[in-house]
Amino acid sequence: MASSEHLSNAQHLLRAGSYFRSEPAARAAMAGDPADPRAVLVWGLSVAAMGDADRAAPILLQAAAMTPGTDHPCTAFARFEPSFPPDAIVRVFQACLRLAPGDRRLNAAFADFLIDAHRPGQALDVLAGMSDSPAVLHLRGLAHADLNDFPAAITCFEQVLTLKPDAAASWSNLGMVLKVEDRFDRSIAAHDRAVALDPANHRFRVNRATALLRAGRWDAAWADYEHRFHLPGSAAPDPAKLLPSLAPRDSLAGLTVVAMHEDGFGDTLQFLRYLPLLAERGARVVACVPSTLVRILRLVPGVAEVVTGRQMIPRHDFICPMFSLPRVFGTTTATVPPVPAIGLDPTALRQWRNWLPRTGLKVGLVWAGQPRPLLPGFTTLDQRRSAGLAAFAPLLALRGVAFVSLQAGHEADQRLSAATPLIDPMPHIEDFADTAATIANLDLVVGVDTAVIHLAGLVGKPVFLLDRYDACWRWLSGRRDSPWYPDLTIFRQQRPGDWSLPMQQAADALRAFAAARGAVIPADTVRDPAFIA
Repeated sequence: MASSEHLSNAQHLLRAGSYFRSEPAARAAMAGDPADPRAVLVWGLSVAAMGDADRAAPILLQAAAMTPGTDHPCTAFARFEPSFPPDAIVRVFQACLRLAPGDRRLNAAFADFLIDAHRPGQALDVLAGMSDSPAVLHLRGLAHADLNDFPAAITCFEQVLTLKPDAAASWSNLGMVLKVEDRFDRSIAAHDRAVALDPANHRFRVNRATALLRAGRWDAAWADYEHRFHLPGSAAPDPAKLLPSLAPRDSLAGLTVVAMHEDGFGDTLQFLRYLPLLAERGARVVACVPSTLVRILRLVPGVAEVVTGRQMIPRHDFICPMFSLPRVFGTTTATVPPVPAIGLDPTALRQWRNWLPRTGLKVGLVWAGQPRPLLPGFTTLDQRRSAGLAAFAPLLALRGVAFVSLQAGHEADQRLSAATPLIDPMPHIEDFADTAATIANLDLVVGVDTAVIHLAGLVGKPVFLLDRYDACWRWLSGRRDSPWYPDLTIFRQQRPGDWSLPMQQAADALRAFAAARGAVIPADTVRDPAFIA
């Protein structure tokens, strides 16, 4: 067998997970061509995949020496699909570093992996001894941003751009962290520079859109945000079928429009308000959503049909992802349509009312978001927006309030450690219609930025939103109210990761809310201890 055939066989076996067979195949390829870096790489990856980091290290370093202008071979191991456990990847990097501690490319590759693996502190440790090259400074900026040290991240990206003014990715990341600090003019200017340097980069355009949206310049943002369809992993609609933006007098009479659930449950709950507007233009509106949203969508005026999968979509003229609906209607902060009237099932309302006390103030709580670890960057975002139930101690210390858990997922177990008992209907709730019926029987919902907040706004309940420092664009900046929900009040972190001030503000507001409804909460309402260890 020729060396090229051995190499092809080795690569096939490696991709198939047959590491014990891919190693001898790679070595057979090397016997025919010892200078082939591809064969050396497959050999090293095979050994590393078998868990023998010490034996793999010199082979991977040999492959690195043969390909000096490319990504380090350890990066190929870190990005291999299906992926290896993070700790196994760390062991391979560390084994290589023991043999080549001063290898700049290796150290940078390790730091890059650690940032992707949500270990930014370790990444900074790796970068600490490296000189301030543009690549190193960029990585430091990313790590500082993940650690919520946004001023340090800004400094790092600015240093990159002093050394390398055409570093488009650093311009884009500078724009992202400036946005977090509400420095919108500079943020948008940085994004403009990134797009000018690399106009075909869809990520840069989406990043600029988020800055424009957070700044309230929605009319300038929607076109850029459509570039999300070109990002890796996106399910892009057929461009010929994508619903175009509508002028005020445009008619959709006789046309079928499919509105597609796109990503988060909260997005669909927020933007379903546009579906009646499509029906008013004459469209037959079909909603395609996950099963847990079906019953809610069936209650939306103007929705003719609800399906749960692409294979069930009927013949149609246009398709519109939910997040494109504001673009279709040219929404600005002054033209947000109201939530539609949702008529919940009276039987369901009575059923869930039985879970609650007959009298007194009833307040729903949600303390964590829906984890989506497969989405790039979402783990870091979820850590920032999720407070945990322990942070709610200032609220739970108030007597005279019945607190109701609206928390789903494994985070719901945190209620078991609360000294204040929570009423918990969630084990019996099957979908968002059940949750909506529960919320309809409450007086108030208090929570972090999750789908439950949108559902409470849809049901028309007062909402206290506990928002993270780097707030989502939809809650804008510098305001306590929201154009999306008239009865929503925002309590935002003043320091990244610190929930103490917004929680205390929410507790004070809850006391005032109760008084306005004739439910007096005594001033000496602190329960000690708030939580049982």
